[in-house]
Amino acid sequence: PEGEDDSGKKTPDQLMNQAAKYITEHLHSDIGIEEVANKIGISGSYFCLLFKNRFAMTFVEYVTLQRIEAAKFMLTNSDKSITMIGSGVGYQERRYFTKVFQKQTGMSPKEYRDRCRTEVQ
Repeated sequence: PEGEDDSGKKTPDQLMNQAAKYITEHLHSDIGIEEVANKIGISGSYFCLLFKNRFAMTFVEYVTLQRIEAAKFMLTNSDKSITMIGSGVGYQERRYFTKVFQKQTGMSPKEYRDRCRTEVQ
C-alpha cells in the first residue's frame, strides 16, 4: 500500500498500537511481555522501553488497567457472575480478581456493580 515503508519497519507508534490491540483481544488469557513482543516482532527489552514511553506505565500496570476497565463494563452491563467476569478478563480465581479490582477502584466488584446499578435506575 501507498505510504508504507518497503522494509516492513513500523514506527514505535504503529508497534504500540498493534500491541494494545493484541492485549485487548487476549485479556482473558495469561499474556506476557515476551508473547506480545514476539507477536509484533521486537525484543522484550525494546518492547518494554517503547511501551513505557507510549503508555507512561508498565506492561503489567496497563494490562491490569485494561482488565479492570473491561470488568467494570461487564459488571455494569451484564448479569454474568463476578467469577465469570473475573475469568473473562484473565483472573481465574475470584478472590484474586476481587483483590486486584478493589486495589484499582477502591471497592469490590459487587459494590461497584451495586453502585452502578443504582445510578442507572
